Amino acid sequence: MRPVSATKAYIPQRQSIVTTSDVDGADSPFGYWGYFSYPMRRRLDMVVEAMKKKSGYHRILDAGYGCGVFLPDLYHRLDPNNGVLHGVDIHDSSAEVKQNLTLYEEMDDQRIELGKYPLFALPFPDHTFDLIVSVSVLEHIPPHFLPSCLDEIKRVAAPGAEIILGFPTDCILIRALAWIQKQNLRENHPSTHEDITHAIHQAGLRIECQTRFPWFAGPLTMHYNVRCTV
Repeated sequence: MRPVSATKAYIPQRQSIVTTSDVDGADSPFGYWGYFSYPMRRRLDMVVEAMKKKSGYHRILDAGYGCGVFLPDLYHRLDPNNGVLHGVDIHDSSAEVKQNLTLYEEMDDQRIELGKYPLFALPFPDHTFDLIVSVSVLEHIPPHFLPSCLDEIKRVAAPGAEIILGFPTDCILIRALAWIQKQNLRENHPSTHEDITHAIHQAGLRIECQTRFPWFAGPLTMHYNVRCTV
């Protein structure tokens, strides 16, 4: 297993990644490999910073893995003896994502399971995962579906599991980025950060810590990251 950082997420090479949608951060100038990549990369760093163990996890779930950019980092945080990485999303490219990652990132395909499932119907037994991450996913879910999605995340979390959720705000900077990229922000992000925070509490998850980007921005905060426990 590759050594992992306690503060920085590993970003794989571009050829490892399959584009799965126009908002997955693969091809945009504001994406992970674009000229203005820092905000996107910083979101993943915030998840790493929020992890307690940093490595040695037995079962990890990336809930809404998108193009798979975070999967190589998570893979190398598994227990080297028996850890397994799972990912769910609603696109049809799981086989291609897995194929590219195992080809270019030296990941054992027997220890990665990707599938097409919605967050409100996860195909796992209760108390399966000791780490669950979901970055820039919940804002794409309509508010009335958030409680059932977070209930499912809570259900599959093992006792003492770390649940790390990242989501954007709808501040003027986020609106400007959407306008520059000709995206309909309300259509792409039907749930606001207030909706998501409310649903987290409604699901009975306890927020242990919260960070934001930029940390000094106040009303110009672009992204929140929270670590929760059951």
